[in-house]
Amino acid sequence: MRDAEQGLSSPDATLRRGAQHLAALHPSIDPQLVERIVFESHATLARGARIRTHLPPLALKFAADRLQALDLPATRAEGAPLRVLVESTRNDGISQMAAAYLNELGEGAVAALSAALNPADEVLRSVADVMAEDGVPLTDSYPKPVTDDLARAADVIITMLIEHPFDLVEGQRIEAWDFDDPAGLGTDEVRRIRDRVRRQVTAFLSALPG
Repeated sequence: MRDAEQGLSSPDATLRRGAQHLAALHPSIDPQLVERIVFESHATLARGARIRTHLPPLALKFAADRLQALDLPATRAEGAPLRVLVESTRNDGISQMAAAYLNELGEGAVAALSAALNPADEVLRSVADVMAEDGVPLTDSYPKPVTDDLARAADVIITMLIEHPFDLVEGQRIEAWDFDDPAGLGTDEVRRIRDRVRRQVTAFLSALPG
């Protein structure tokens, strides 16, 4: 009985249950591919993680983002939000800010994700604190890697202090947003960066076709 109970709570069992749920949400994608992406997402996050307690739920979130990207009929449907991918080096600061503001201020017109070339373990505490001050908490945010499927699904790629690691696909456009890295900076300096990011996002949204 103990072995059975441990099996039910094991990471593999959690991932398989999650894969079944995601497969039901994406009936156009082969369930075996869904499961492969779930386990691949877990392995990708585990390679750079020092704390692994919450890896399965994070892996399922990461897999959900990747599956949404693969489900092109859903992402390209008429009236679907503009899909934006914000890329940075570690995905622990400015890219998290930008994606959060794009989703919050875009009011459904934009669906933004952020990712990194070399993801950090967690979002910078200073960044999380100043975003919470502004009413845009990063409670469910976590650093994750840029993948080819996420990149290909985006309508707009926003790079922050890096070069985009993949070739653009037809119809994509790219923008470079340059901000200071908040790592190691004091709270007042991080607030100033936050406010600059918010202004940049506001200008981006204002320029979108009505």
